Amino acid sequence: MKMFLHSPDQECDIRSIYQQAFNEAVELYVVTAYLTDWDMSLNLNKSCENFRIIIGKDFGITRKSACSKVMQWLPSERKSQFLVADNIDGFHPKAIFWKDASNKCHALIGSSNLTKAAFESNYEANIYSEIDDKSYYQAKNWVGKITEKAVVVSEDWLAHYVEGTPSNKKKASRSSGKNNSIVSLPLPRPTGAKAKVEERRKQVLIHQSVKSVLHELFVRCASGEVSSSEFYAQLPELWNWELGNRLQGKGWERRGKASDFHELSISYLKVVQSLDFERDDVVVREIDRLKTLKVSARTAFFSEMLCLTYPERYPVLNKPVWAYLEDMKFRAPKGASQGVSYIDLAKKLRLSLQENLSHPAQNLAELDTVIWLQYHE
Repeated sequence: MKMFLHSPDQECDIRSIYQQAFNEAVELYVVTAYLTDWDMSLNLNKSCENFRIIIGKDFGITRKSACSKVMQWLPSERKSQFLVADNIDGFHPKAIFWKDASNKCHALIGSSNLTKAAFESNYEANIYSEIDDKSYYQAKNWVGKITEKAVVVSEDWLAHYVEGTPSNKKKASRSSGKNNSIVSLPLPRPTGAKAKVEERRKQVLIHQSVKSVLHELFVRCASGEVSSSEFYAQLPELWNWELGNRLQGKGWERRGKASDFHELSISYLKVVQSLDFERDDVVVREIDRLKTLKVSARTAFFSEMLCLTYPERYPVLNKPVWAYLEDMKFRAPKGASQGVSYIDLAKKLRLSLQENLSHPAQNLAELDTVIWLQYHE
């Protein structure tokens, strides 16, 4: 264990710990109540698979300029990993947790937020230590729970966020951040929505009865036992309108025939086999990988498989959804990759449903059919 004690007349080298963490981490989680500055010289290990920066917004102390720096610093595929605890009042941790390539786990915990004053003029006390696996996974799961209540920091969020001023910070209450609420998406409520939701629930239930057989088809295609064309030929036996578990309309058959279902199957299985907390990150990586490989089925078909498998977490991408997003003026973070844009949308829709408990839809699969009813031509 090592202590870092700082005062205006006594410097401590806490920056070196941040540099160490970013340079060597294969997993890295940063939580800070306030963000007022960002060191653009930090270099994140390219082998870092799981990464989060979660900031707070209470009292309006977090600075927009610092957020913009982080957004600029992040590569396109990581822009969904910068989050704000927008749905939490009293978010006050100051810690970083990371694992290095040799599977050693580390923690830096103390009084320092990511502010310039914390490194220069404040009185601060922090402790760095290696920690055991049990403590690390406890911290990791804790961060995961916070992630579920956090929203991606985007240009839209910054546009709604109101900074505090030095004169009113002390007068502000924690709940003053409610004017800085989540940039949630208004949910459609067309006539007939309840009936459509009931139909969708039956579709998802039917899918549960064939999910294991469909999963096996993905396994066989990923391993090469079944070719891409054979996968395409066998798919309609397990996913079709007659069976009752197909969500999207016509047109995919023609566009999807030439797709690379071997690579898509590999991606699907990586998502299914991932840990719950890490699944969003895996989805981002796999959608971006499929885009690089020019696998056309990565949007409508892949998103539907995700939605049917995880109806609480992932939306379908189809023409009605695109029309809805255009109507809502949805914008992912500037420069975001396709995978990041998808996860940003998924998180916004999850949180929008949480804020609208009276809505007929209770999950994203059900919301899809409501959007279809409203926006389908």
